[in-house]
Amino acid sequence: MKSKFAQKFNHDPSAAIYDQVVKNEKHPIRTGYSNMMKWVNENTQDSNIIVDLGCGTGNTTKAVEFFDKIYCVDVSQNMLNIARIKLKNEKNIIFIKTDLLELFDDHQKFETVDTIISTFAIHHLTQEEKHLLFEKVYMLLPKGGKVIFGDLMFKSSNYENEMREKYPELIGDFDDEYYWNLEDELKILQSLGFRIEITKFSDLSWGIIGEK
Repeated sequence: MKSKFAQKFNHDPSAAIYDQVVKNEKHPIRTGYSNMMKWVNENTQDSNIIVDLGCGTGNTTKAVEFFDKIYCVDVSQNMLNIARIKLKNEKNIIFIKTDLLELFDDHQKFETVDTIISTFAIHHLTQEEKHLLFEKVYMLLPKGGKVIFGDLMFKSSNYENEMREKYPELIGDFDDEYYWNLEDELKILQSLGFRIEITKFSDLSWGIIGEK
């Protein structure tokens, strides 16, 4: 199954400037980005086989210090090409060009995956697609495995309204993307059986760790 807006959010046209954009942490959407990368590293210290969903240009994988193997997954070939160059000195990196949901149609291609990481990617999925992804992630992980999501999120519907008032210049972006409703998504993750920890990085970016 392919996500509904995979083509819309294919970042091939903007791949060349992506890293320049994410470094601008003065922009509210990117505030806390570097701290999120450090957080990913801190929480993958005991990971072995990792899947990086929506790896983009490889920044999240680059942030991970210790691993045996990482599968870097993205629908954008241009983003993957940049990631290959950025990660050329790393061993045991496997690049997979596919949609985030389609990846799980053939999950037997993986060894036992103990950690799934994803930053600034899942907000391209509709809420229904997020829930489907959560189910697929839970099925793939072994007991004790964990998922690490860092993304653009609203704490609740009321919080979203507050952010719309605070950042009127971003309303177009809010309406074009599918930011997480943290309150709703946590209920789904917990109902599946994940034990949850959350971290706030900025007004618009949060981190979720779910342990199976």
